[in-house]
Amino acid sequence: MSELELVKVSEEYTQTIEDYRDEFPSDRMQVTADPDEIPGLNGLQEFASVSEWIRYTKEMEGKISWYLSVRREDGKMIGAVCLRHKLEYDDDDLDFASHIGYSVRPSERRKGYAKEQLRLALDKAKELGIDPVRIICRDINTGSVKTILSAGGTYIDSLHGEESGLTINRYDVKTGC
Repeated sequence: MSELELVKVSEEYTQTIEDYRDEFPSDRMQVTADPDEIPGLNGLQEFASVSEWIRYTKEMEGKISWYLSVRREDGKMIGAVCLRHKLEYDDDDLDFASHIGYSVRPSERRKGYAKEQLRLALDKAKELGIDPVRIICRDINTGSVKTILSAGGTYIDSLHGEESGLTINRYDVKTGC
């Protein structure tokens, strides 16, 4: 596995983000209440273009940070991370809120990138003084469950969303700040 780095979302990555979004199949497992949402690119589905969404991410600076996970070796976008500085900035019910949302490009899964990406995101959370970090995932998303546990996640509980019909697991990860 090559090393990853987190880079802030910016206009120079517009086409890269479009290509990333297009790689997600329409019949994928629903992992959020909005079936069109790709974790890490939270809110993108609400905008007519990636450029409009990028402008929105700049407006939210100081509350929410979006990053792209880029492989240093070749500059390829491997994943995306959304880091909410406070749980209240998640647009879900606070019980279903998460500090970190992330995804990995389908063609790059099962290569250890999710673990590295989450480790980098937790470093960013630590810099912001977030401790513990709340992370949620769908109960049947075994890849995310394993990733969160490998990062030191402690299982809190499972909740069933009446509107979405999804059951999510909640975890806390200590950052030690």
